[in-house]
Amino acid sequence: WPIFYFRQDYFTDENRVLKKDPQQDYHLEYAMENSTHTILAFSRELHTCDTNDKSITESTVRVIWAYHHKDMGEAGQNYHGSNRGTKSLRLLNPEKEEVSSASLPYFDLTNKDVPVPDKDTTYWCQMFKIPVQHEKHHVTKVEPLIQKGHENLVHHILLYQCSSNLNDSVLDYGHECYHPNMPDSFLTCETVIFAWAIGGEGFTYPPHVGLSIGTAADPQFVLMEVHYDNPSYTEGLIDNSGLRLIYTPVIRKYDAGVIEAGLWVSLFHNIPPGMPEFVSEGHCTLECLEEALGAERPAGIHVFAVLLHAHLAGRAIRMRHFHNGEEQKLLAYDDEFDFNFQEFQYLKEERTILPGDNLITECHYSTVDRIRMTWVRQVLV
Repeated sequence: WPIFYFRQDYFTDENRVLKKDPQQDYHLEYAMENSTHTILAFSRELHTCDTNDKSITESTVRVIWAYHHKDMGEAGQNYHGSNRGTKSLRLLNPEKEEVSSASLPYFDLTNKDVPVPDKDTTYWCQMFKIPVQHEKHHVTKVEPLIQKGHENLVHHILLYQCSSNLNDSVLDYGHECYHPNMPDSFLTCETVIFAWAIGGEGFTYPPHVGLSIGTAADPQFVLMEVHYDNPSYTEGLIDNSGLRLIYTPVIRKYDAGVIEAGLWVSLFHNIPPGMPEFVSEGHCTLECLEEALGAERPAGIHVFAVLLHAHLAGRAIRMRHFHNGEEQKLLAYDDEFDFNFQEFQYLKEERTILPGDNLITECHYSTVDRIRMTWVRQVLV
């Protein structure tokens, strides 16, 4: 039997009624079907000048999908029932140059039977020792190892470099972070070397860049901080999540690092309740970047990826970049921030940040549904 594929451009009004768009902007590129799958590929201009269409930008896009097992009849589309869902995507995120890592060695940093408290937010810290030593290697990829069923429990994971003067006794225990009784050794772990957040996939470094391990200057001990988000106060949760680091002895041209900018934990940073929009700014000043880069990196640093991070009140994040007092193109932005989809943005072209530049992290929040003050932890990595 012949199979006929067609495409039609529809939109919905405020009552969610589906209507055919008088301006048809979607174009079918190809289609195929077998006994289990139907695949349709289509294209559309990013900006169609059609008020019924949403412009496609570098921000997060919520895609809504629905299907019915019967073809559309003369009476119109069939109701999808429960065959529907949503997915957040960043349609313009450039493709990663994936280098096969199937044969490369790796090591895992995972928690061991951590009891997650029955409270809204918990930060759990565990110390690890990097197993690769005495010779320089480069980490080429980091993958999240999230325990099955805990995809919504593990909100983010940070990896900190710690003092090299520690000994193996610090490996014997984990503890709640930022707690008065936490081990003193945790206080030596101040520099973030990797970050992952909910909804994100594994992070692949560019082919000419890697995270250096194995030398005296590289991290020997690292602290893994896992943020558990348990708003339903579920009891009895035991977690074994963490990270997998894939590495190679083939040294790449450049070492990777992390710069943090934004708004850190502070009693001076809070958001009033009932605000449909509230904007906070975190300033990485020219004096700061001059001091940080002037001696060690006078030629500047090259940014190749950005992770924008916020919590439930976050609605949009914009990373502004100034050079010689003049604002440059946004370093990164997401005007449709999704708490459950925090993925690295790979820059199409590397951006240079020089000593004397300054960065402003502009954070937009909404607390219209809250009746109490909100204290925020918001960082861009």
